[in-house]
Amino acid sequence: MDNLHFQNLSDVFCNQVFDIERASIDEPWTLNQICALASDKNAVARVGIVDGEIICYYSFYDICNEGNVNNLAVKENYRCKGVGALLIEDMIEIAKEKKLTAITLEVNEKNTIAIALYRKYGFITEGKRTKFYGGKDDALIMWKRDI
Repeated sequence: MDNLHFQNLSDVFCNQVFDIERASIDEPWTLNQICALASDKNAVARVGIVDGEIICYYSFYDICNEGNVNNLAVKENYRCKGVGALLIEDMIEIAKEKKLTAITLEVNEKNTIAIALYRKYGFITEGKRTKFYGGKDDALIMWKRDI
């Protein structure tokens, strides 16, 4: 995806990110929560853009020099095209620039595609949150400690 570039979230992108969030995540953040990330000094929020269209996004909080991922998603018609890998690469690069020591995230244990992608980039399962998603699906807690 040669024409994909990443930039920081700004208010003008909030609605597009919110649309991806609602289509991708069972318990989506509100529009206000997403927009607040753009000005939060402890947050990193980035969008991937192709031809003026937001096709993916991610955000994490910098907590004690560790990145705690909030949400990340790729627009449905761009999935399985390498966009997720580019998103993870950008996230790791930004974490390195911020001199973070690790990144952590939760992923639904049924989301085998995402788990495989995270493992490809060095994330290791270190725990589980029982019935984390909707009171029924478990979350794997994954860490990448070699930033």
